[in-house]
Amino acid sequence: MDDDLKRLLQKYQTGRIALKEELRLSRRLADHLDQEAGHLLSNDIHDHFENSEEEIEDLSNVLSEIHHRININQSAENAKKVHLFYQVISKVAAVLFIPVLLLAVYQWFNSGSHIDGDALVEIVAPKGARITFQLPDGTCGTLNSMSSLSYSPSFSNNRNVVLSGEAYFDVAKDKNHPFTISANDNEVKVVGTKFSLSAYPEDKVTELVLEEGKVLFTPSHSNKSIDIIPGQRLVCSNRGVEQSKVETWKYTAWKDGKLVFRNDSMSELARRISRWYNVDVQVADQGLEAYVFRGVFENDSLEEVLRLLKLTSPINYRIVDRHPKTDGSFSRKRVIITKNNN
Repeated sequence: MDDDLKRLLQKYQTGRIALKEELRLSRRLADHLDQEAGHLLSNDIHDHFENSEEEIEDLSNVLSEIHHRININQSAENAKKVHLFYQVISKVAAVLFIPVLLLAVYQWFNSGSHIDGDALVEIVAPKGARITFQLPDGTCGTLNSMSSLSYSPSFSNNRNVVLSGEAYFDVAKDKNHPFTISANDNEVKVVGTKFSLSAYPEDKVTELVLEEGKVLFTPSHSNKSIDIIPGQRLVCSNRGVEQSKVETWKYTAWKDGKLVFRNDSMSELARRISRWYNVDVQVADQGLEAYVFRGVFENDSLEEVLRLLKLTSPINYRIVDRHPKTDGSFSRKRVIITKNNN
């Protein structure tokens, strides 16, 4: 064990470790390429289970799970925070995660509940938030609001993930192990590439926009794969599969916190504003579908976006605040868009 890791571990065990040092220790444990840290985790786990009747033959899946979970925590810490409270909680969570992980591994083995093909690791982006992630193979990306990504702990040997919602992927190259995504019963297979994939179940539409590389898309209703090349957008719905040439940045700018409209219809505008700001958007007047909208918004409030759209389009809007319901919960904020007849 190298001197730095040994010193950090001794300080951690005696309770004399500083916050910055404990964060550095968690980062080392999160690095699956750090062999010293890997040996430390293996030895620590074996020490916990040396008196157990369970036989531990292979810890690679467990270590992969530990590395990933710490990385999720650090991604949350590095993500953009809107409140100081969230910053503090993220740092504290990073500090507490090491003993919590060891306890979790202990419970897995002593409860007789082994990690198998049915157990999944899940990354979730809550409403109104975007989170970055890094998978055990080096694949990284961003999850959009109200999205989830799940995979088996044996991911390194079988790069299969399931997406519900929207994500941007920068897939690590591995010709021997293609990266496969299941989304709305469709399949996307890649080796190494950059693309955005949207598959919210309630939309019943799967959209893929490719920036770099090559992707094979297999619709749920067909066994025939479709080649997608950079600069193309594919939309799969109950009407079939459509492909078109697009400006990819428009469809991937969401990962950088930008809301982009380029000659989009009212229904598309309403759908994206609804998800972006977690509100219900109601288009009250007929005829608004004839209008298209343009604009780029970054870190703008809902009110500011609507105000600017009104300046450039013949629309009015009204915002209805949340109100308590009979079950004690609150309704979502509503936006009612009407035609400006002036």
